[in-house]
Amino acid sequence: MTTYEALHAPNTAVLHVFEQDGGWHWGITTPRAAGSGFKLVAFSKETFAVEAAARSDGDRALRGLSSASGAELRESAH
Repeated sequence: MTTYEALHAPNTAVLHVFEQDGGWHWGITTPRAAGSGFKLVAFSKETFAVEAAARSDGDRALRGLSSASGAELRESAH
């Protein structure tokens, strides 16, 4: 899902994988309930040596968020 698509699907979490400080990290965002932009709801504390490892760990975390009830996800987005 793209960031644009997430703007039009409320309470949809999106995984972002990026390189920073010599390693790979991931973050998960949701659209803000009011106003514009996104809220960071989860991120990696670990630095990964390769992008694929960061993406795999981020996908696992995203699946965990997806299994949470809609009410829990909405609550974490505020």
